[in-house]
Amino acid sequence: MVDNTRRRFLKATGATITTVSLAGCGGDGGDGGDGGDGGTGGDGGTGTGGDGGTTGTSSGGGSGSLQKVGMTAYVRGGAWITAYIEAARFYAEDQGIQLDVRPNQQSAQKQVQDIREFANGDYDGILVGVWQTGAAEGAINQAIEGGTPVFATNADTSSSEIPLYVGFSNYDGGASSAEQMIKALESQYPDKDTWRVLNVRGVQGNQSANQRSQGFLDVMKENDRAEVVTTLNGEYARDVAQRTVQEWINSNGRVDGIYSGNLSMGLGVVQALRNLDMLVPTGEEGHICLTQMDGSPEVNPLVGDGTIDAAVDQPNYFYNPIALKYMKMYVEAGNDPSVIPEVESEVTSDQFSVEAANHKGVNMWSEPIWEPGIMREQNGHPWFRTNSVVITQENYDEPYLWGNIWG
Repeated sequence: MVDNTRRRFLKATGATITTVSLAGCGGDGGDGGDGGDGGTGGDGGTGTGGDGGTTGTSSGGGSGSLQKVGMTAYVRGGAWITAYIEAARFYAEDQGIQLDVRPNQQSAQKQVQDIREFANGDYDGILVGVWQTGAAEGAINQAIEGGTPVFATNADTSSSEIPLYVGFSNYDGGASSAEQMIKALESQYPDKDTWRVLNVRGVQGNQSANQRSQGFLDVMKENDRAEVVTTLNGEYARDVAQRTVQEWINSNGRVDGIYSGNLSMGLGVVQALRNLDMLVPTGEEGHICLTQMDGSPEVNPLVGDGTIDAAVDQPNYFYNPIALKYMKMYVEAGNDPSVIPEVESEVTSDQFSVEAANHKGVNMWSEPIWEPGIMREQNGHPWFRTNSVVITQENYDEPYLWGNIWG
C-alpha cells in the first residue's frame, strides 16, 4: 500500500506518475454483482443508463472533502443498469456531490483513459464499475498513488490497492437459486424419486457466469433426488437461451426444473416453454419449476403469476450510495483506511445507513435490503458483500425491489 501522506502530497501538488502497466487479462469483476447479466451490464428492460453527464454543482479538487467524483461504468443495457447509474446520480445530488458519469463504451481502453483523466483532474474520488478486471488495474493503481481514491462497485478490480469494493456474491446467488429450486420441486413433485433439472449458464469462461453456475450446482449435488441432467450455455442472451433450451427439450424430453443464470436467459427460457406449449403456472399439473438470477420489470410479474417460482435479486441501487458514503468518510479522514469496516466483520443498518430520499415516487433506500453487509477480502482488498433478495409470490410487488421502482 502507498503511504497516505505521500498520496495527499502528490494530489495537492498535482504530481503524476506516467508509467502504467496493463495486466491485460479479461474477466468480469470477481465474485460480485456485474450488472445483472454477469458481464454485460444487464438486460432488464427498455430503459438506458444515459450517456454520462454531470450531476451537482460543486467544484472538487483534493480539498479534504468529497465534492467531485468521477464515475466510469457501463451505462447502456436496460433497466438494471439504469437503476445502478441513476441511484448514484440521485444519492450524489442529495449529498451535494458533483458526479461526472462517463460510459466506458464496452471498452477497457476507454475506461483506462477516463480513470487517468479523472486522476489528473480536479476530482476528489473515482467510482469504477470495472469492464475488464485486469485491464484497468494499472490506471487504478496510478490514480491511488497520485492521491485520488478509487472505489469499485458491481464489477470488481484486480487491484489490491482500492479501499473498498461493493457488490453481492454471484456464488451465493446461484446457491440461493438452487435452494429455491429444491423448495419448488418438493412442492410441485413431492412423490417423484428423481427430479431432472437443466442448468442454463452464462458465457463459458466468464467469472461471474462460472460462480453463478457453480453455486447452483454445488447445492443441487447435496440433494439425492436432484439430477442436473446437463448444463447449457445460454451466453447471457435471451434468444440464445430460448433456442438452446427449446432444441434440447425437443431432442431429450421434458424436465422438472430449469435454472437460468441471469434475467435475460430466464426470459428466454419462459419463451421456449411457451413455444413448446409447456408454460404452466406453479401448482398446476405439468408446471416446470423455474428459478433464476435477477428480477426486473418483466421478471417480477412472472414471479407474481407463478410462471417463475423464484428469482434471486441484487440490491443494485444501493451499491453506489454505499460506496459514496464510505468514500466521503474516507476522504474526510485524510484517506484513512480505518473508516472501512474490518474484514470478517458484519455491518447492519443499526451501524450504517444510506439516507433515504424521495425519488421516482418512492422513499428510496428506506428499506435496507442490502443488510447484512459481510466484510470479506477479494483480490487483496476489502469487499462489502451485500445480501441478496429472493423474489417470490409473497413479495414480488414490494416497492423496495429495483424492478418495481424502475419499471
